[in-house]
Amino acid sequence: MPHAIEHPTPPHEPPKSRLDEISTRWAQVGDPLQFVMRYGPAIESYLTALTGNRDDAAEIRQEFLASMMQHRFGSASPDQGRFRQYLKTAVRNAARMHFRRLQSRKAVSADESQLAEIPAREPAAEVEWLAEWRRCVLDRTWAALHRRQQETPESLAYSVMKLHSEFGESAESDELAQRLSQQLGRTIRAEAYRKQLSRARRLFAELLVHEVAKTLETPSAEEVEAELTETGLMTSIRQFLPDDWRIAWLSET
Repeated sequence: MPHAIEHPTPPHEPPKSRLDEISTRWAQVGDPLQFVMRYGPAIESYLTALTGNRDDAAEIRQEFLASMMQHRFGSASPDQGRFRQYLKTAVRNAARMHFRRLQSRKAVSADESQLAEIPAREPAAEVEWLAEWRRCVLDRTWAALHRRQQETPESLAYSVMKLHSEFGESAESDELAQRLSQQLGRTIRAEAYRKQLSRARRLFAELLVHEVAKTLETPSAEEVEAELTETGLMTSIRQFLPDDWRIAWLSET
């Protein structure tokens, strides 16, 4: 029996956002601040782990976003390739500059030690960054799955995936089909539920691949696969990828 997809439980009502209308491709980002806002939780968690202080993290995050409002990503280069790495570096540099400014003003005597402690905290902060980045990407994939169901009347992809996420592999198809029937107000047989779940898993995998591709300057099959593996997202979808996914899903990316 396939393992469950590793992802957080989806929200009951995924909010629609104008951010969904904005391309996140490196070469097409007209307002990178919107991209940053998408991954705000990852930035906040990373800064908290990096500084060891939520108040410092909140202040640095505000300074960072203010800088993005003014300068955007003027120094960004396609050579960076992965927005995830570029964004993390930019946020880390913002933290260092924050403490250097305070140190130069001699506002707080501990600033020098705070700056010195950043390198020691970076490994733990990296773990936090990856965890939050995965969560952000998965949340956006859930939102895309929800939209797809709304746009395709015969699809129950979001509904069956949500049930599967809540109850896991141990739940019987008959039980989940009955729960889904109660939600929809019409009868869904266990066999139909299993077919919908199989399609939903494949669609979730496809949408996740596309979401990751949007964060790469050159989203070749090799680059997308490497990013999925490096971020730990590949384990969520590997068994649901068709043999031809690199060609079928990335040919128009």
